[in-house]
Amino acid sequence: MRFRALAGPGLASLATYVGISLFNVYAVSLYLNGQLTLYIHPRYILFTVALNAASLLACCVGFVVTSWRVANGTITGGIALRPSLALLVAGLVLAAAYALPASTLSSSTAAQRADNLNGVQAPSPRTGDTLSAFGAGDALAHTPRLAIEDWVSAFGLEPDPDYYEGQEVDVVGFVFHPEDAPRDVFYVSRFVVTCCAVDARPIGLPVRSPGWQGRFEKDSWVRVTGRFVEAGGGVPEPVAVEPRSIEPAEQPQNPYVVG
Repeated sequence: MRFRALAGPGLASLATYVGISLFNVYAVSLYLNGQLTLYIHPRYILFTVALNAASLLACCVGFVVTSWRVANGTITGGIALRPSLALLVAGLVLAAAYALPASTLSSSTAAQRADNLNGVQAPSPRTGDTLSAFGAGDALAHTPRLAIEDWVSAFGLEPDPDYYEGQEVDVVGFVFHPEDAPRDVFYVSRFVVTCCAVDARPIGLPVRSPGWQGRFEKDSWVRVTGRFVEAGGGVPEPVAVEPRSIEPAEQPQNPYVVG
């Protein structure tokens, strides 16, 4: 009787508790390693960690109680453990989560979402500073402080290339080359995350640098300094960066732009 309970609903319940617990442990370990922001917006970190900690505690209690009931032959009913596509997928996802290192989204993801590259971009907190700085006499002293998201937001508000030509640029991002971009242009890019990596969308500034393929690999992080010039054919943005220097850079601790 005890074996039948374990082989049916008992085993199903224990396996469910173990599976959920492993997901919980993985999420908490990402937080402890400072990697949870690779998958979710920072505003949801506390909620995610608290929920996974509570779930882990509940699963541990449930596992102990179910084991006791199986040992005493009192477990009845429940669901039988039947192999299914859902179970197989869940197992593969769990195995991949532990086997593969946590990593940021890459240019392959950006390529899949390239139709939304620099799409509708909500004004960043500094977009007003971007536009107002251009009318000030010390504009060149202000613009190097602006990040990729600031420039992209400004492009949406003011598409006139004359507004940007000659402005200084100093940004950090990963190398991305959309399929429809000119060969001598790459984008210094970041991802904007509103909730989690699922809704991440790419943004970037075009950089005109012939022969960049021989110097930098896709997905490598670089710091680009230079000035804006009119973009020219094949580039939808009003201006492109004429680089003064392109140097390797470390990936930021939080590689995403929070939306």
